[in-house]
Amino acid sequence: MHKIITAVIIVGVVLIALYCVMDPLQGGILLVASLPFLFFTWYTNRENGKLRKKISQILTAAQMEKEEIARDLRRQEQRHREQFERIQAFGQDLSTSLTKDQLMRTVVKAFTKVTSSTASDSQCFLLSHTPGTDDFVYEIGDNFDSTMLKTDRFNATDDLLKLVISTKQCYTYVTDVFGADSHYGFFIKEERMSFLAQLGAMVLLPLILEEQVWGILVIFCREEAAARIKHESEFFSLLLAQASVALGSAIHRGLASVDRLTQLYNRNFLYKRMKEEMEFCNRQQLPLSVVIIDIDHFKAINDSYGHQEGDMVLKKVAQIINKNVRLTDVCARYGGEEFVVVLPGILEKREDRFSIAERLRAAVESAEFFVLEQKRLTITISLGVAVRIVPQDKNMDSDALIKKADECLYKAKRNGRNQVCYPDDVQAGGAASA
Repeated sequence: MHKIITAVIIVGVVLIALYCVMDPLQGGILLVASLPFLFFTWYTNRENGKLRKKISQILTAAQMEKEEIARDLRRQEQRHREQFERIQAFGQDLSTSLTKDQLMRTVVKAFTKVTSSTASDSQCFLLSHTPGTDDFVYEIGDNFDSTMLKTDRFNATDDLLKLVISTKQCYTYVTDVFGADSHYGFFIKEERMSFLAQLGAMVLLPLILEEQVWGILVIFCREEAAARIKHESEFFSLLLAQASVALGSAIHRGLASVDRLTQLYNRNFLYKRMKEEMEFCNRQQLPLSVVIIDIDHFKAINDSYGHQEGDMVLKKVAQIINKNVRLTDVCARYGGEEFVVVLPGILEKREDRFSIAERLRAAVESAEFFVLEQKRLTITISLGVAVRIVPQDKNMDSDALIKKADECLYKAKRNGRNQVCYPDDVQAGGAASA
């Protein structure tokens, strides 16, 4: 239309010019009369052209914006599809994991993968709560040097963990690892910081079971991965929920192996673990020691202060035992006020100044026990030790080993209690007294 109007104006001007040549007077009058119309038509046509150009530009920009929105929607749809596939694959991996250890390994591998853009781009490990204590201990890691963490205990009252446990929320820290506000040093020795500085962020993700934080995933990753955890909170919440449900189920299955009062292994599970540890020690040609522990005069505590106070004493003694042995040792409530500690790879003997049995005895004796919320008691324990040495004792089973430790315990109690009796001290066997 713009071209047609331009052509009409040109034709009109040509005709008027010809008319002026033929009849100058009439042509001049016609030209003067036509000039306003011609100018208005030309001006209107020019402005319409500008307007059409602007409209065309707006439509082009709108089309480009529409295409960008469509691309964003396709990217989001693709991202959601990938997240759904990851969640689905994660669920399948969890369902095929048969043990708690396999489940934990699956969980840390999954979170390492979703926070990595390239290989070795993220490091993840899992801390789990030790029942009956405020301690969290290293369980398993992926792409992570765990040497410095395996023997450490992290307390729930420490500021970094306390924040996660009290709020039950994820926390992201992006900080200079050498700066005063660094949180990395809570987990990592200084010699490792230079490597982790390349990652630049730390994320703490709580695993929640029955409103309690039983585990914390610690992830060292790049800043963009930490930002993604914040922006894609729904996706990561679903992964955490899956992990919590699966591992929670494993924990519940494991509760059948745990004494409810003391949170140590029960007697049935003790024998299962002893068999496994004996087989391991046979293969590795290692010694294995067993310590039986009995709380001295425990019946008098129950009779004098009641069974609730007696239970308090049992729980605290169990906590002391659990804190004063290695993470690889097996602690169990054997029955009543008796406990058993299995020490694979340890040859307990009297002359050893690092004797674990003596350490346990001293720790209980020095601990403070309060009954009826105010009366302070001194609690002591008697301990009997038995040792299994490979190859000469290779055929000794759990019952025989427990019996030898029980004979030593009887000797310790008969000799005045609050002492450790070793195999060399026993001349004749017998059952431990109450």
